[in-house]
Amino acid sequence: MNKKSLLKLVFIISMLIPYSVVANKHLDQNIGYRNKYQAMLDNLISQYIPGAVILVESKHGRFIGSAGFKDLEKKQPMTTDVVIPNGSAGKKLTALLVALLAEEGIVNLDSPISKYLDKELLSQIQYSDEMTLRHLLNHTSGIIEYNDVGEYAFFKAQYAQQNKITTDMFPLGFAFNQPADFEPGEGHSYSNTGYALAGVILERVLKEHPSKAIRSRIIEPLKMTSSYSKGVEKHQPVMTSGFFINETDPLFPTPLNVWVDTKNIIGTTATSDAPLASDVKDMAKLLRAIVRKNSVFSESVRAQMIGEKYLVESWGARFYYASDFYYGLGIWIEKVNGKKFYHHGGTEFGYFTQNIYIPDGDVSITAFANCGVNDHCEEAFQNFTFEVLDSFLNIKKGI
Repeated sequence: MNKKSLLKLVFIISMLIPYSVVANKHLDQNIGYRNKYQAMLDNLISQYIPGAVILVESKHGRFIGSAGFKDLEKKQPMTTDVVIPNGSAGKKLTALLVALLAEEGIVNLDSPISKYLDKELLSQIQYSDEMTLRHLLNHTSGIIEYNDVGEYAFFKAQYAQQNKITTDMFPLGFAFNQPADFEPGEGHSYSNTGYALAGVILERVLKEHPSKAIRSRIIEPLKMTSSYSKGVEKHQPVMTSGFFINETDPLFPTPLNVWVDTKNIIGTTATSDAPLASDVKDMAKLLRAIVRKNSVFSESVRAQMIGEKYLVESWGARFYYASDFYYGLGIWIEKVNGKKFYHHGGTEFGYFTQNIYIPDGDVSITAFANCGVNDHCEEAFQNFTFEVLDSFLNIKKGI
């Protein structure tokens, strides 16, 4: 071999060795993630949690796994590609659409909502003359939570007409002529009603259901191929079953101590406080695209949603007791021991979603369980997602 060929060979080998080392490290990390998180997932399954899925992804590795059953009656194993209703985790979708429309000048986040709604509707909402879209989306409007009106009145009405598509005016009707919690901007109180009212505004401004704008402006640009606005778009891929068990209330519409498949009930509710059905990969993609710089959404849109200037102090489903806790538009921001992460969970009767993003390390954690609105299910699932989160942050829960 001549000197020139030898130098060429040495150069090729020098290029291949680092790549091989990096590839092997990535493979090792994937195996490490699988061994760790699959065991945690398997241990999560119980008499109260039929099935679960998790996606854990970072710049160092990736794992997606499932455990348990996606259908209790047929004993079909849970799969990683299931699509479920994401409950309040989908609020970021509605908020993102509003932020995009605000950037285009179609709506104004800080104008009174009286600019978009008629007097008859406004007269049924206390302090509506002082409310803005931003108040509705960051839970500072003071508008009452419709789920708190009566004893499960909304779900009972939903259950009674489960074959009919219900849109934002349906839950909003439970909040009409109810006293506000406080005047707009004078407090923070989580309210699904605010998002339902924002959905009514969107429909009147766009002159069509907001699902069409969500698809053209968000779902398609992000290539969220397993996502759709439930109730009003074709359910493709098919939504998987969710299970609810009524353990305590003989007056509740579902029987005592019987697992009820809620897919047909939740799947007909097309409301802006819980608009989305998705798989874990798409949910991770959505939150990451809002937080991290990309070519789809501008810096100004991200600033409206999670910029420090617009954050409000919050209370709610924080992971660390001593964290600084804020709400943007459809997203919680938590800061603890100098570390920041973004999240929003969602529960429905029969479903539970947790959606987390940590910028440091480019970490996405999205988990589903096919149970919801049950203390046993929710406590175990929250503890599980906390353990996964803390495996990256390494902060004690008591902090």
